[in-house]
Amino acid sequence: MMTRRELNAVLGVALTGFISGSASELFAAETPPQQRSHESSAQKPLIEEPLEALPESVGRMLILNIPPHDPSSTRAFPAHEHPGPVFAYILEGNIENQVEPELPKRYAAGDVFYEPTMHVHRMLRNLSETEPAKVLVFQIVPKGKPGAIPVK
Repeated sequence: MMTRRELNAVLGVALTGFISGSASELFAAETPPQQRSHESSAQKPLIEEPLEALPESVGRMLILNIPPHDPSSTRAFPAHEHPGPVFAYILEGNIENQVEPELPKRYAAGDVFYEPTMHVHRMLRNLSETEPAKVLVFQIVPKGKPGAIPVK
Protein backbone atom coordinates (compact mmCIF):
# COMPACT_ATOMS: atom_id res chain seq x y z
CA MET A 1 0.00 0.00 0.00
CA MET A 2 1.24 3.46 -0.90
CA THR A 3 1.57 6.06 1.87
CA ARG A 4 -0.04 9.49 1.55
CA ARG A 5 3.40 11.07 1.21
CA GLU A 6 4.34 8.67 -1.63
CA LEU A 7 0.99 9.28 -3.35
CA ASN A 8 1.42 13.06 -3.11
CA ALA A 9 4.94 12.78 -4.56
CA VAL A 10 3.70 10.68 -7.49
CA LEU A 11 0.80 13.04 -8.16
CA GLY A 12 3.08 16.08 -7.98
CA VAL A 13 5.48 14.59 -10.54
CA ALA A 14 2.58 13.62 -12.81
CA LEU A 15 1.03 17.10 -12.68
CA THR A 16 4.37 18.81 -13.22
CA GLY A 17 5.06 16.65 -16.26
CA PHE A 18 1.61 17.31 -17.67
CA ILE A 19 1.76 21.06 -17.11
CA SER A 20 5.24 21.46 -18.56
CA GLY A 21 4.44 19.10 -21.44
CA SER A 22 1.46 19.50 -23.69
CA ALA A 23 -0.93 21.65 -21.67
CA SER A 24 -0.82 24.45 -24.23
CA GLU A 25 -2.09 22.04 -26.90
CA LEU A 26 -5.21 21.41 -24.83
CA PHE A 27 -6.29 25.03 -25.19
CA ALA A 28 -5.94 25.14 -28.99
CA ALA A 29 -9.55 24.05 -29.50
CA GLU A 30 -12.48 26.09 -28.17
CA THR A 31 -14.21 24.54 -25.17
CA PRO A 32 -17.77 23.41 -26.02
CA PRO A 33 -20.48 25.57 -24.38
CA GLN A 34 -21.74 22.72 -22.20
CA GLN A 35 -18.31 22.58 -20.50
CA ARG A 36 -17.87 26.32 -19.86
CA SER A 37 -19.72 26.61 -16.56
CA HIS A 38 -17.89 25.66 -13.36
CA GLU A 39 -21.29 24.61 -12.05
CA SER A 40 -21.58 21.80 -14.58
CA SER A 41 -21.51 18.40 -12.94
CA ALA A 42 -20.57 16.81 -16.27
CA GLN A 43 -17.04 18.11 -16.81
CA LYS A 44 -15.37 15.90 -19.40
CA PRO A 45 -12.12 14.49 -17.99
CA LEU A 46 -8.96 14.98 -20.05
CA ILE A 47 -7.89 11.57 -18.82
CA GLU A 48 -9.23 9.00 -16.41
CA GLU A 49 -7.17 5.93 -15.52
CA PRO A 50 -7.24 3.18 -12.89
CA LEU A 51 -4.62 3.57 -10.17
CA GLU A 52 -2.62 0.40 -9.59
CA ALA A 53 -1.87 1.34 -5.99
CA LEU A 54 -5.55 2.17 -5.38
CA PRO A 55 -7.49 -0.49 -7.34
CA GLU A 56 -10.93 0.77 -6.25
CA SER A 57 -10.26 4.32 -7.51
CA VAL A 58 -9.49 6.21 -10.69
CA GLY A 59 -7.35 9.27 -11.24
CA ARG A 60 -9.26 11.96 -13.14
CA MET A 61 -7.87 15.14 -14.68
CA LEU A 62 -9.96 17.95 -16.16
CA ILE A 63 -9.86 21.64 -16.93
CA LEU A 64 -12.42 23.67 -15.05
CA ASN A 65 -13.48 26.73 -17.08
CA ILE A 66 -14.79 29.43 -14.75
CA PRO A 67 -16.72 32.19 -16.52
CA PRO A 68 -16.25 35.84 -15.57
CA HIS A 69 -17.98 36.84 -12.33
CA ASP A 70 -21.39 38.45 -12.87
CA PRO A 71 -22.15 40.59 -9.79
CA SER A 72 -25.79 40.98 -10.88
CA SER A 73 -26.37 37.22 -11.03
CA THR A 74 -28.27 35.53 -8.24
CA ARG A 75 -27.12 32.10 -9.42
CA ALA A 76 -25.50 30.38 -6.44
CA PHE A 77 -22.56 28.03 -6.62
CA PRO A 78 -23.90 24.80 -5.08
CA ALA A 79 -22.02 23.55 -2.02
CA HIS A 80 -20.60 20.06 -2.54
CA GLU A 81 -18.03 17.54 -1.32
CA HIS A 82 -15.50 15.50 -3.27
CA PRO A 83 -15.34 11.74 -2.57
CA GLY A 84 -11.55 11.80 -2.94
CA PRO A 85 -8.68 14.29 -2.71
CA VAL A 86 -8.49 17.16 -5.21
CA PHE A 87 -5.31 18.88 -6.41
CA ALA A 88 -5.72 22.10 -8.42
CA TYR A 89 -3.35 24.29 -10.46
CA ILE A 90 -4.50 27.73 -11.64
CA LEU A 91 -3.71 27.95 -15.36
CA GLU A 92 -5.28 31.36 -16.07
CA GLY A 93 -6.97 34.11 -14.13
CA ASN A 94 -7.66 34.82 -10.47
CA ILE A 95 -10.14 32.92 -8.34
CA GLU A 96 -11.47 32.79 -4.81
CA ASN A 97 -12.09 29.37 -3.27
CA GLN A 98 -13.40 28.18 0.10
CA VAL A 99 -13.23 24.65 1.48
CA GLU A 100 -14.33 24.14 5.10
CA PRO A 101 -13.00 24.68 7.71
CA GLU A 102 -10.78 27.28 5.98
CA LEU A 103 -11.70 30.88 5.22
CA PRO A 104 -11.94 31.92 1.53
CA LYS A 105 -8.55 32.15 -0.18
CA ARG A 106 -7.48 33.89 -3.38
CA TYR A 107 -5.35 32.23 -6.05
CA ALA A 108 -3.65 33.51 -9.21
CA ALA A 109 -2.21 31.78 -12.27
CA GLY A 110 0.59 29.47 -11.13
CA ASP A 111 -0.86 28.90 -7.65
CA VAL A 112 -1.96 25.48 -6.40
CA PHE A 113 -4.35 24.20 -3.75
CA TYR A 114 -5.53 20.94 -2.24
CA GLU A 115 -9.03 19.93 -1.15
CA PRO A 116 -9.26 17.07 1.37
CA THR A 117 -11.75 14.25 0.89
CA MET A 118 -15.35 15.03 1.95
CA HIS A 119 -14.70 18.59 3.14
CA VAL A 120 -17.52 20.94 2.14
CA HIS A 121 -16.56 23.08 -0.85
CA ARG A 122 -18.58 26.23 -0.14
CA MET A 123 -17.47 28.68 -2.79
CA LEU A 124 -15.53 29.04 -6.03
CA ARG A 125 -15.66 32.20 -8.08
CA ASN A 126 -13.75 34.04 -10.73
CA LEU A 127 -12.49 37.38 -9.40
CA SER A 128 -12.62 38.97 -12.86
CA GLU A 129 -15.83 40.36 -14.35
CA THR A 130 -14.37 40.25 -17.88
CA GLU A 131 -11.87 37.38 -18.23
CA PRO A 132 -12.48 33.64 -17.76
CA ALA A 133 -10.29 31.58 -15.42
CA LYS A 134 -8.99 28.05 -16.03
CA VAL A 135 -8.06 25.53 -13.37
CA LEU A 136 -6.38 22.19 -14.01
CA VAL A 137 -7.90 19.69 -11.58
CA PHE A 138 -6.59 16.24 -10.67
CA GLN A 139 -8.74 14.16 -8.37
CA ILE A 140 -8.87 10.62 -7.10
CA VAL A 141 -12.40 9.25 -7.25
CA PRO A 142 -13.81 5.87 -6.17
CA LYS A 143 -14.75 3.86 -9.29
CA GLY A 144 -18.28 4.58 -10.44
CA LYS A 145 -18.70 7.67 -8.23
CA PRO A 146 -19.21 11.27 -9.39
CA GLY A 147 -16.44 13.80 -8.79
CA ALA A 148 -18.72 15.97 -6.65
CA ILE A 149 -21.60 15.20 -4.31
CA PRO A 150 -24.14 17.95 -3.46
CA VAL A 151 -24.34 18.92 0.21
CA LYS A 152 -27.81 18.54 1.68
